[in-house]
Amino acid sequence: MKKLLLVYNPHSGKGVIGQSLSEIVCRFTNGGYDVTVHSTHKQCDGQNYIREHAVEYDTVVACGGDGMLHEMFCGLDEAGIKMPCGYIPAGTVNDFASSLGISKIPEEAAGIIVDGNFKEFDTGAFNDTVFSYVAAFGMFTKVSYATDQRMKNALGAAAYFIEVLKNLDPRAFRESTVHAKIGFDKKVYEDDFIYGMVCNTLSVGTLKGIVPQGAKMDDGLIEGVFIKTPKSLIELDSIRNALVTGNLDIPGIVYSKSASFTVDTEHEIEWTLDGEYGGSHSHADIKVKEKAVSIAVPSDK
Repeated sequence: MKKLLLVYNPHSGKGVIGQSLSEIVCRFTNGGYDVTVHSTHKQCDGQNYIREHAVEYDTVVACGGDGMLHEMFCGLDEAGIKMPCGYIPAGTVNDFASSLGISKIPEEAAGIIVDGNFKEFDTGAFNDTVFSYVAAFGMFTKVSYATDQRMKNALGAAAYFIEVLKNLDPRAFRESTVHAKIGFDKKVYEDDFIYGMVCNTLSVGTLKGIVPQGAKMDDGLIEGVFIKTPKSLIELDSIRNALVTGNLDIPGIVYSKSASFTVDTEHEIEWTLDGEYGGSHSHADIKVKEKAVSIAVPSDK
């Protein structure tokens, strides 16, 4: 019998995963797995447990929000293991699951894993760690890890992100502006930016318009989007429209696909990795990790 490790965050989303846990385990056991369940109790607990114990199993499954997925990928990377894994989304946003068509109904997501359609996808490397789908800095990012979970639940999936977009005020740009040098494909762009991200996803905060059109998660490339500090209300409106429509080809936005990006700033700035605090850095070396994970997806993907 195959052995499966299920690591879940009981506090993700509205904490409803506990109500579905028995059905999830039954789905796995009926599919021929001997299941071990580990409930996390603090940040990085899942990551550490996976790093230390993944080698004992045939499949590892993360259940929770994007942060829990991040911990699984980090744990496997730190253990130097590439193995079949699965994701049962139970968070507020679940961008990774949305991009791959993984059901947000826990029992259905477990069924996808049992079906065994594992495909390889790229991830990202950020300095000395990894991320599953996005590394970002600037005025939209802190809200994702600083917002109280109860507030996220009340607002819904992307409402807190959209609310920032709707209420952009030029007066707030001064404290949010980062002077940075963005490097990719032997080019360097130096300017003031209010937001920047490098991602391997089809949406961020469930917003598809912020990701360059034609993005793929298995093409050996990652997408970079860097929003310049608008100098007028006209430029601000242009940026708003670009993020809503997905047409990023405007003077106020630098975007490209590349295998690697560098971001250098005069002072350390805070980064978020997959919606979680990623530390303060004045230099970021961000690269694609090709076919780094093998994860269960629906049979039509």
